[in-house]
Parts: sequence; structure tokens; C-alpha cells
Amino acid sequence: MTRWNISEIAFFGLEGRRRTIQLRPNEVAILTGRSGTGKSAIISGIDYCLGSRSCELPDYVRRRTIGVAVHWKNDQTDLIVGRVVPDSGVGTEKMFVKTGRNLRLPTSFEQIEGPAPRATARKLIERAFRISDIDDADADEKSTVGKATIRHTTPYLFLTADVIISNKTVLHDLNDPDKAKDIRATLPYFLQAVDQETVLAQRRLRQLEAALARLERQDKARKKSRSLLTERAIALLTQSAGLGMSDAPDPTLPEHELLDLLREVTSFEITRTDTETGDQLGALEQDRRETVRLASENRQKRDALKALVKDASGFETTTSGQFQKLNLVNHLHLDNETCPVCQEKSQIGAKIAKDIAASLSLIEKEVASVQQVTPELLDQLEQAEENLQSTNNRIREIERQIRSAIQQSDALRRADDLAQARAITLGRVEQFLETTVEDFEQAPVDFGSLRSEIEGLREFVDPQALRDKIAHAENMVSNYASEMLPSLPSTAPLTDARLQFFADGRIRIIEAERQRQLNLVDVGSDQNYLAIHLALLFGLHKHFEQVASPVPGLLVIDQISRPYYPKDEKARDERSLEEMAQDDDRRSMARIMDFIFKETAKANGLQVLLIEHAYMENDDRYVDATVERWTKANGIKLIPDDWPVREA
Repeated sequence: MTRWNISEIAFFGLEGRRRTIQLRPNEVAILTGRSGTGKSAIISGIDYCLGSRSCELPDYVRRRTIGVAVHWKNDQTDLIVGRVVPDSGVGTEKMFVKTGRNLRLPTSFEQIEGPAPRATARKLIERAFRISDIDDADADEKSTVGKATIRHTTPYLFLTADVIISNKTVLHDLNDPDKAKDIRATLPYFLQAVDQETVLAQRRLRQLEAALARLERQDKARKKSRSLLTERAIALLTQSAGLGMSDAPDPTLPEHELLDLLREVTSFEITRTDTETGDQLGALEQDRRETVRLASENRQKRDALKALVKDASGFETTTSGQFQKLNLVNHLHLDNETCPVCQEKSQIGAKIAKDIAASLSLIEKEVASVQQVTPELLDQLEQAEENLQSTNNRIREIERQIRSAIQQSDALRRADDLAQARAITLGRVEQFLETTVEDFEQAPVDFGSLRSEIEGLREFVDPQALRDKIAHAENMVSNYASEMLPSLPSTAPLTDARLQFFADGRIRIIEAERQRQLNLVDVGSDQNYLAIHLALLFGLHKHFEQVASPVPGLLVIDQISRPYYPKDEKARDERSLEEMAQDDDRRSMARIMDFIFKETAKANGLQVLLIEHAYMENDDRYVDATVERWTKANGIKLIPDDWPVREA
């Protein structure tokens, strides 16, 4: 046995109670019984011991059990995984994991070994299954798309009641939006189309590409708009220039040059003087008046162009309409000097014809002229809009500088003299350089290094090679499933069809006769949906075996007889094959069982657990494979009624 199988599942109760279900590695094991005996809790127990966040064991089971354990085997290695069962649906964080040789399940849950938190236990299970066997700094993240975990193997282990005859869901949990993203992201890894190192490199590449795009947007925005640091620096330089401590600043200077000018201001020697120097407010007011005048001119030009465009559009519409109307007279043959009404030769008719033709020619020229001028007018209007926006932005910038200068002037007026005003300004400049600059300065981003790392990852990942590997894996699974499909009962359009599987969890059915591509919902019957899901899951496991995938060799199938028993009957006991309504249904059920037995026997390391409501007493293989039979007559169920209920 080269793949991991389950040898036994145990449920532990109070007072040392233990209920054990023995399975058969490398073979088919069948568990049959009536409704309400806890058959489906077997799937929930296995899933819970694979580290699920919640516990979906039925309330009846939870109230009578304190723990559950699964005994896995692979060649000579044993893996026992146990977990404390809660009294509510929230899973406990306490698990138990132990690996070794010749291990046995303990008789009571108190004796189970290897306590570990759930996160640690999951890593130990993944290490045993050879999942994600490389170091990853992001392994402890809450959600890491592309990072394969033990939780991402369950779609290939369970064919549950909500999936087996579903016309929408291909694999277990793909109908859960919170899980589907991770399942699709890790599917290529489990198909062994990519290794985990490549998966992590892909994720790193996506992160760096997103970071580069974000930084480039930020850098572009910073260059387009004046930063707060620049505005404050210009305000301080304007104030210091008004006090004769520096020259008036050029607002077009880059930030680092403005900061250099401020540093020069700090070396200014303050001496008492009665001479006020500079009046920046006057220059700013003059600049604002000129800019407002320019904005008014730009606005008038913009409005005039808008009116021209509107008039041109209306004129074009009118003249085009007139031209179309007059053009209707073309059939009158205006060029043969006959009357356009009576068609007789006449000087008056010839004159009318010549006038109509001249009108047509004039209107046609006017339409052509308008069509030529309109695009030019639109371009001029767009440029006028940009000019107006630019002058408005300049007005707002000047007004900000004026407000700053006025505020600073109010403070300076309260100063005793110019020297004191200069001292106040000098102190503000020094404080700004020591504190504010440090807050606003951004470390330069090394785009070259970032782009270099991205290019290196792209070369390592090689997207085309990855696509080729994934396509090969998709084709292999599709071929296996398509070869298996004829062995299963089906009806048109599935008969002789081909299945096409995609590594994102989608499936297409290619009809045999017309080669149409159909979706799952199009095949139209529960029997067809059952055949597709069985062929796909067995095809996947055949591929897993061929490529030595870390997916365990386990397939748990919940009731293949769903399409065949009458749906209006609520049977409380197991059902015999003879209770099926039609002979065709009985033959179909027999074909499905024959398929399961044969495919399991051909596989190396595949174990199938069939949970079933039916019992095929005339099939020796079915009878021999039945490991548990819970009928109304024998009263057996998963958790016996006499088990004590734990206190709430």
C-alpha cells in the first residue's frame, strides 16, 4: 500500500466506552443501514479529525461522545489523529497526533497520545501526507491562497449527499464561496502539475506585481499633486522672504531644493533693525488678479466654443435633413432640361430643375463643411476646458499662499520688532526641519530592485510551461474519466460523451453525436449526474496514483442508490435491491457496484468506503465487503442508545 488509507475509526464515550468501525485498506468497505443510525456521521468524524474549524457531528453523537480518532496506515507507518468532541458545533482546538510503527488505538480517549493545538496538528498531518513540505513564512497567515493544506484534500476524499447527484457542484465544498477560492488555487498542486515551491513563487509574484502597481500609482499621484511638505515649505520661505531672510521662493522648485533653501534660512544671523523688508502679500495679490483675469478669459472662450459646437450640431442636423428631403428629387432627372413635374421639355421646367440642383449642391457643401469643422471645434473646446481647470487650480494655490501669509503677518504684527519676528520665523523653520520633514519625507522606492525580482520570478515560474503542465494534467484526468464513463449507466446526452475536466474545478460534457459542449446542468437526470461524479472522482484518484500526489487514497461515497429508490417513500430501514421500482434501476445499481469493485481492484492504494441505504444480498462481493449493517431488526447504530449522556 503506497497511499494513505484508514484502518479504523473510533468514537469514545464516557466510562471508557469505545465504538470502532473497521475498514479495509486497498479494498471496498460498505456500511449499510436504516436512516437515523449515524451513517453520515462517519464522514463528519473523518473530516473533523482532518482539522476542520467546526464540528458537524450530529447532536445525538456529540452528547454521547467525548472524542473521535482516525487510524491511518501507509506501508509500515501508522498515523493516529484524535480530537476532543465539543458539546456544540464549534470545534475544539485540542487535537492529538502520533506517528510510528505498529500503533494501536487506545481503549479509552484518556489514553490517546500526542496532544497539540489544531494548527500544529494540521502541520503534523500535512508532514505525514507530504503536503507543503517546504518552509513558508506565511504558513501561519489566516488565509493564504495557493498554500496547500490538509483541508484542501477533502474535495477528493468525500462524495457527499449534496454533491453526488448535484447538477451544479462538481466537487465537495466547491459550492462554498469561502472555500472554493483556495480549492481552485491548490488543485494544480494536488494534480502535481506544479510543485509547492512553484505555487509559493507564483503567490510571491502576484504580491510583488500588486505592490509594484500600487507604488507606481502612488508615485504618479505624488508627482502630479503638490505635497503638504511642499506647501508648508513655500509658506515658510514666503514668510522668511518677507522678513529679508531669504529670496522669494520659486513654486516650481522640487521638494529637496525647497528644503535646502530652508536650511540656509536657519543660518541667518538676527540683528535688530527698524526697516521692514519685502511685501509678499502685494505680489501674491497682483498674481491672483492676473490669474483671475486669465480664468475669466478662458471661461468666456470655453463658453463661446460650447455655443459654436451646439450651433454646428444643430446646423448639421437641419441641413442634413434638408439635403435628404431635396435628394428625393434625384429620380426626376433634373439634368435633361425637362419639367420635373410633367416631364415635357420646357424652359421654365429647365430653370426649376437647375435651381433645385443648385440648392442641392449648396446644401451638400454646407453639410460637408460642418462635418469638417465640428471635430476641430471639439478639440479646441477640450483644450479650453483644460486651460480653465489649470488657471482655477493656480488661483486656489495662490489663495492658500495668501492665507498663510496673512496668518503669519498677524503673528508678526504682534512681535515687538523685526528681529523678534525673524526669531519667531527662524524657530518655526527649525521646528519644521526637525519634526515635520521627518514625518512627511518618504523613503525612495527602489523600483529597479522590485522590477528585477519580479522578472526573476517570472523566469522561474515560466507561465507557458506551467500552463502546459496543467493542460497535460487536465487531459489525463479527462481521459481517465471518459474511459470510465461507458461502464456506468447513463442516458442521452451523456451516452458515449466525453468529459473534459479543468484545473479550476469546472467540467464540460462533449456530446458524442454533435460534439456540443454542455455544462453539468445540461445532462438532465440524477443518474447522469451520479455517473459524472463517480467517473470524475475515480479518474482523479487514478491520476493521483500515477503522479504520486499527496492526496490520501480514500474515497467515501454517500449512497449511490439515491437516483433509484422512489422518492415519495420514507423508509426507516435498509432497502433491498428488489424494492426498486423497475428492473432497469436494479440493473443500473448492479452496474455501478461492478464499476466500483473493478476500479478499486485495478488501483494501487485506493480505498473506498461506501455508505449505503441499500443492501444487495444476492451480490456476494457486496455481502463480503459489508463491514457494518445497522438494521431495524438488530438495532445496531453508530452510538448505542445505552451510552451515557454527558452533562451540559
